Order: sequence, then structure tokens, then C-alpha cells
Amino acid sequence: MKRLVIFCSLLLVASWGHSQSLWSLLFPSKATNTAVVVGNLPAQIEGTSSLFFYDGRLWTANDHNALTLYTLDTSSAAVTDSILIAPYIYDMEEISQDETYLYFGDMGDNNGVRNDLHILRLPKSSLPSGPFQFDTIAFSYPDRTDSTARDFDCEAFIVTDSSIILFTKQWNSLATVCYSIPKTPGTWLADSLLSLPVEGLVTGACYQPERHLLVLCGYNSLCLPFVFLAYGFEGFAFDSSTHQRIQLSNGMGTQTEGIATIDGIHYFLTCEKFDHAGITKPSRLFRLDLSDYLNQPIEAVTDITLDKERVVVYPNPTSSRLHLPADKIKRYALIDMQKRTILQGPADEWINLYHLPSATYHLRLTLKNNTTKTITIVKQ
Repeated sequence: MKRLVIFCSLLLVASWGHSQSLWSLLFPSKATNTAVVVGNLPAQIEGTSSLFFYDGRLWTANDHNALTLYTLDTSSAAVTDSILIAPYIYDMEEISQDETYLYFGDMGDNNGVRNDLHILRLPKSSLPSGPFQFDTIAFSYPDRTDSTARDFDCEAFIVTDSSIILFTKQWNSLATVCYSIPKTPGTWLADSLLSLPVEGLVTGACYQPERHLLVLCGYNSLCLPFVFLAYGFEGFAFDSSTHQRIQLSNGMGTQTEGIATIDGIHYFLTCEKFDHAGITKPSRLFRLDLSDYLNQPIEAVTDITLDKERVVVYPNPTSSRLHLPADKIKRYALIDMQKRTILQGPADEWINLYHLPSATYHLRLTLKNNTTKTITIVKQ
């Protein structure tokens, strides 16, 4: 991406004296770690924006010009193979996947001017030789305005069983809001799920559902890198989980863009080339060990017996759709505050609420064990 950094602050910090630890002055109370440099990336991927494991190999791609996938040697950062997928992309900032498809997020919007946000879906079966034929998942944000547009940049998303979860890169607030859209082709209005206090600009996401673990990467306004951990959640309730923000002590200009893992403990990150305000750093591949932070939480989450009657319904509040855990329920009924049944039916993954007025409702669920639960739902 084309970054906007507070150059005067960079210069001020760069000229700071050495009488104290610079890092302790900047972040006196933050957990810190250091990402180990594997190597500099070749010149053809100085604009690296994504990172993922597929077919036993680590892949990345640039954020602009031709959409080419590059495989990286995890011990040297050398390019070992490449596949040209498409001749042109505008601002492709993330690649995610499920069992069947790769999802390419051409949705970068640093200046808040785009009206063509979309994710391109490509069957994995078309790799490596094509033909490469994309489906398009277009979307927009219901609460985006001209004055808030720069808080709706997005460079990170994950793909779940039924949805794509977007993580906004909020230039003004330095937080992130999670939005949900279906992962099927069409034009969608994103549903707001929750916000996370990341204290920076989110650029990449790594999701391990079997470990109840989400790891985001990014950098702050001084271009100092960080990772943000959320673990121990149910469903997609990332905001009610345990959080930890870890500042990476790799120095200014380490503009992290992509993150990937196989085991949930050891991670790879990429940063793109940085050349501003007299600070120049090449694009690089990093290795990051988070075992000091995640061994205990991951084991605890993996080993516990989850409450089988716990039901997670999202998004709530919602502006359009409501996701139900169809594997846990037999029937549902949506009831208004006058105790009138508005909607009812057998278990379904998504309920359409577009046509309902904004109000508070009760969702009564009959579970497969024949118990009932009632959840308050807010339709915006």
C-alpha cells in the first residue's frame, strides 16, 4: 500500500538521544518481541501485501500491477516459483482461503475514494496452469460517509465456513471494526460485528478456528510493527476473548503487511519496502515465535470441554442478516416486544432481517437437546 506516515514524528524519534532505551521511552508498558529476519525479498515483490500457506508452501503477492503469486523459501526468502494469475489489479491487500477457493481482496482504499470494493474468488483447482476465472464478491459499508471514509480502508480478512470477516484499517481511530459478508458471489452490504482496540493500522489476519485463535498484524503511525492476539473466543466473539498486543522491536519503517502460520505458534510475516524521511528499509520476510504468549492459552482452549448448550448468534446488533448455529438448534422464533411472533422456522444458517423495522426482538431457540434459550436481538 501507499503509506501515510507522520514523518516529522519519525525524524524526532530518530534523532532522540541514547541516554535511555528508546523502546522503553516509546512503549514503557507494552509486551515486546522481536521478529527474526529470514532475508530480504527479491526486487519483484517489494510491494508484498499478503502471505498464506497452500500446498505445503508459503506464498505472497504484490498489492498492485499484475496479480502474480510467488512461493518463498522459508529459510532464505528467495522466490522458488511464480504463477501469473491476472494482468492487473488495483490495490490487492489480502489473500485468504478455504478448502475450495482462494480469495483475493482488491479493496485497499487509503484515501477513502473507492466505490468498487470487491474480493475475487478463484477455484484452487485452476492452479497452477489455469484457466483463471474469477467470481466477484462486491461489498460496501452501510455506515461509511464522506467524512469517515478513511476509517473504512481494509487490508485484512479471514474466510470462515459461511462468511468473510473483514477487519478495517482505521487511519483516524487506530482501531479495527469487524464486518461480515457472505463468501458467495454477489453484491453485499457488510454487517458490523464488533470492534477491537488494536491501537494501530491492521494489515493482515491469521485465523485458527480449531484453536480459537485470531492473530492480526500491522503498524502504528510511526511505522512500528505489532501483532494483536485474540484467543479463547466462541464463534466470532473476538471482542469477548483474551487480548494481547505485542509490539515488535524491529524498528521504524518495518511496515508489516502479511502474516501466516501452520501451527498457531510460529509465524511468518512480510514487510514491504519503506523509503521515507531518510529511512530506507527493504522488503523482508520475518519469522516470529509466539510460544511465550500462546502455548498455555492454546492448550487450555484446545483441551477444555466446551459448553454444548452455548449458542453464539451474530452479528448482534445487525442491520440485515442473523447467523444461527444450525448444528445446535432445531427451530427458532423471532418475537417482538409485544410478544408477537414475527419469524419462525426450522434450523437455518442465516435469517434475513432486511425487511424488519429497527427494534429490539427476542430470539427463542429450541435446541437439539430440547432445551430452549432466548437471546435479545437488536435490529438497527
